[in-house]
Amino acid sequence: MLRFSGHDTFHCKEQWLLKGFQKIDNQGYKAGFGSDSALVDLGVGKNMVRAISHWMKSFDIINEENILTPFAKDVFGANGFDPYLENQGTLWLLQYKLCSKNYASIYGLLFCDYFLEKATLEFSEGKIVSYITRKLQETNERIVTETTLVADLKVLLKTYITPKRGDKMNEKTLEDDFSAPLQSLNLIIPLERRAETNEKIYQINRKDIQRDLSVEIFGFCLLIEFQEGDVINLDRLKGTLGAFFCLTNEGLLDAIQGLTEAYSEFVFKEDGGIRQLQIKVENKIELGKKLLTTHYERK
Repeated sequence: MLRFSGHDTFHCKEQWLLKGFQKIDNQGYKAGFGSDSALVDLGVGKNMVRAISHWMKSFDIINEENILTPFAKDVFGANGFDPYLENQGTLWLLQYKLCSKNYASIYGLLFCDYFLEKATLEFSEGKIVSYITRKLQETNERIVTETTLVADLKVLLKTYITPKRGDKMNEKTLEDDFSAPLQSLNLIIPLERRAETNEKIYQINRKDIQRDLSVEIFGFCLLIEFQEGDVINLDRLKGTLGAFFCLTNEGLLDAIQGLTEAYSEFVFKEDGGIRQLQIKVENKIELGKKLLTTHYERK
């Protein structure tokens, strides 16, 4: 089921994920985001508390019962890999979770579905809203108002685009906007020209090489995405990790090559025009931990 809104028009702030994690970790889910103490503990208003809960679920920090996920404990726990969200690799993990988990559906729709069907990497507000509306109609999903979709897209843009200092906003708002964690990935860029409708035009910043995306982070996400399979067709990789990480076809092949050269558990084969990545390991969970440990120890 596609899901929209839930964030009360607030995009995710870096400190929200850490504060939210610490609240659940320290107090348990029974004293979670629905409790009166949440306003005091998190230092925000009721609407923002709801937004924090939404983003914690969107990034797979907590599940529907407000219980911390194994992923969250491994990364943000006191003995986790990155308890202060300081490592760029963690941002790529969060990007993957946001797109793949589908709790906030617009992210997967934009990075994956929309651009797999289009010949251009450019988009405007109207184009995305029309696309999602048509998608909802084709799949017989519940009706979502245009106002809701527009608000969702505006929040998405704030998630990735750092505002210019010339924008009309007070100092507090500017500081808050700069704290959005995924902005540093530079995955969406605003263009100078406008559409015929006078709407702003944006572009997915697809690259041959995402230089700060390590083969270990790429491999870890691959193991999560394809938990059930040991042989993965290249097209499936293009439509998932390649799309989520904004890699060109060449960039995806480079990432695969780097992974296979570094880890013998991954083998890429091309036979009769069919290109596949094979995973040769019995315990994918242990391999995933090995990859994360290697990444964070190196960084």
